[in-house]
Amino acid sequence: MKKKDSFIKLRDELKKYNREYYNSNPSIDDSRYDDLKKKYDYLLFNNPELSEFDNLGIGTSPSSKFKKFKHYEPMLSLSNSFNLSDTENFFEKATNYLKTQNSNYIFYVDCKIDGVSLSLIYKNNKLFKAITRGDGLIGEEITENVLGIYGIPKVLKNCKSDLIEIRGEVFFFRKDFEKLNKLLEKKNQFSNPRNAASGSLRQINSKITKDRPLRFIPHGYGKFSSEKEFTNFEEFLSFCKKNNFDQTGYAKKYTSLKNIHSYVSEIEKKRSSIKFDIDGMVIKINDLDLQNMLGSTNKFPRWAIAAKFSSEEALTQVEKIELQIGRTGAITPVARLKPINIGGVIVSNATLHNFDEITRKDIRINDFVWVKRAGDVIPYVSKVDIERRKKSSDEYVIPKKCLCGSKIIKIKGEAVQRCSARKNQCKYQNLESFKHFVSKKAMNIDGLGAKLIEKFISLNLISNKFDIYKLENHKDRIIKLEGFGEKSFTNLIESINKSKLTTLSRYLFSLGLRYLGENNSELISSYFKNKTRFKDIIQSKMLREELENIDGLGEKAISSFIDYFTDKSNLDESLTILDIIEIKEIADDKLSLNKSILFTGTLQKMSRDRAKELAKKKGYKIASNVSKNLDILVFGEKPGSKLTKAKNFKINILSEEDFLNLIN
Repeated sequence: MKKKDSFIKLRDELKKYNREYYNSNPSIDDSRYDDLKKKYDYLLFNNPELSEFDNLGIGTSPSSKFKKFKHYEPMLSLSNSFNLSDTENFFEKATNYLKTQNSNYIFYVDCKIDGVSLSLIYKNNKLFKAITRGDGLIGEEITENVLGIYGIPKVLKNCKSDLIEIRGEVFFFRKDFEKLNKLLEKKNQFSNPRNAASGSLRQINSKITKDRPLRFIPHGYGKFSSEKEFTNFEEFLSFCKKNNFDQTGYAKKYTSLKNIHSYVSEIEKKRSSIKFDIDGMVIKINDLDLQNMLGSTNKFPRWAIAAKFSSEEALTQVEKIELQIGRTGAITPVARLKPINIGGVIVSNATLHNFDEITRKDIRINDFVWVKRAGDVIPYVSKVDIERRKKSSDEYVIPKKCLCGSKIIKIKGEAVQRCSARKNQCKYQNLESFKHFVSKKAMNIDGLGAKLIEKFISLNLISNKFDIYKLENHKDRIIKLEGFGEKSFTNLIESINKSKLTTLSRYLFSLGLRYLGENNSELISSYFKNKTRFKDIIQSKMLREELENIDGLGEKAISSFIDYFTDKSNLDESLTILDIIEIKEIADDKLSLNKSILFTGTLQKMSRDRAKELAKKKGYKIASNVSKNLDILVFGEKPGSKLTKAKNFKINILSEEDFLNLIN
């Protein structure tokens, strides 16, 4: 029963994600979806009794906004392979299905464009209907919308069939996608070209679609009335060329699956230089008679498979290396990349961590590099493709000065290098400090972003954090700024005033001190309990002694805290802000548990930040790693090595559901 319930829950979750994907608003990236789909297929394969609950279907139900049209033949999806072994197993099943020993197939391989599927129906050589995939059986008629799309001829000049369906992908060139996004307001911009294509194609107002530079390339066919039209996929491509359909230019014929996967790897390396997004290559048995004999399951054809690229890694080019200066002066080199789609997210920047990392990996400007992005991890350069490096390429020269002009220093025992200037002397540190102060986990002032902070600094409206709470006095100047007005100003002031009711831990975290993250801010606030006691102690000569009484607070955090409040300007600013904000007092019963808890893996019902917040409210201390002193480990999907360590230490291990039961 438990297995069945788990399967049905997963099925319904995937249906939800299918609807989101089809309507251009996915809440998860491609790699996460692929993982869930693999889990679904694995459960189905190993538990045949679950097949009666398998109604995941293809795509999603067509929208009521458009007329419905039943496909002449089902518009199926493709099964996926992630390595050579998957592909070999797939075509071995095809051979077994045909009950033949002969598996000397001729294959055709072409790009799997990351776009939106479309079926074009021609009657008597004229474009008759354009239909979306829909649920694979019934799609939406959007004929009027496709009339301006590049690569869709209105008339076929070389066609024997009275009726023919040409199926393919609607997409954007990357450069056209970037131009489109620049024309849209930030809130209306698309996250990637695929979403832009879907959102543009399925417009009620067909003029919007016609005004956008969409393109179409065929990848297959549905019904066609003349048996002599083409007898294999190679002839189909020739048919498309004669009738002025565009082609990828990467289609190739093979007889060896090993050679095919070498070609797939080759194209994966070229991916960033291709004008449009692709997420794999499609491998098809060339012969139409064999295709017809093999037929399809209710979801996939048995004669074609998608060899997917890694959804977490892609090859692209470093265009330049820039420096980012953090609020504590830490300098992080960042690679500005030729934009590439990794797992449904356009990646144009990747962290290089520190200068030692650049030297170790020998990363240079104009290098071709493999960039990884997994889940919420910041994209980073995993390795350089040395073979593609030009001989004239120069090593990266590590700068000696910060962008503010101050000397860059390296503290013994640290990998990161820092700007030697103090925060108020380096405008870059100062800006990052402001951004941190207003951020969601700190004072949570919604609407006061980096660009607005920069604008207010340049106009001398803010020079310290307390000035943020005096912005109401500058109404006349602010409402005259571009993009501002009475309503925007009112919303900003409301958000600032709302931030005045907060917790001591949030306020401490907002200061952005080194070694004073969320956990240490929570430890200190739990010790001080209220604003009055906190104000008294930070002005007291007993400050160090008090801090040393806090269990779990290390020397580095203590020194950082003392250094900050020893500076008179910092102390004065803090006392002024503390006078105008209201701090919620911490009740003793919230600390009664005095246990530590750690979260690992991906949680399904809430974000990890939300889970931490709930745990803190119940008095738990949030741990940062697994040790013998840890009380509870809460795990989600892909928990990694922390779960194994916790088992070895015999720590109390809870699932997400167990955790929710515990705190409720």
